[in-house]
Amino acid sequence: MPDDAPDARPSLRFELLDPPAVLTGAHIAPLDGGRHLQVTGDLELRGVAFPVLLRLRVVERTDDLLLVVGTVPMPYRLLRRATGFRLPWRRPATRLRLLVAAEFACAAESA
Repeated sequence: MPDDAPDARPSLRFELLDPPAVLTGAHIAPLDGGRHLQVTGDLELRGVAFPVLLRLRVVERTDDLLLVVGTVPMPYRLLRRATGFRLPWRRPATRLRLLVAAEFACAAESA
């Protein structure tokens, strides 16, 4: 499979209550000697794709585990249109930060 095939891109799938949200990373760059990762790609919510820049801090790394935490800045107006999510009128916002925590583990190989 060629490296530029859509299925070859790393992806992280998680759910935000309802509907499911899908984050597809187009590029992953290690930063700060591998202590941070920067992922650019798209976050899809209810058929609306948002371009995102995900900055992750590597919490733990072993040979078979990668634990990261980070945030994605989201434009509030587009998020409201796509999901119906609304803040109270007393809490105006132009951007929100979506907190993301992920664990990537290698599956044990069977003989």
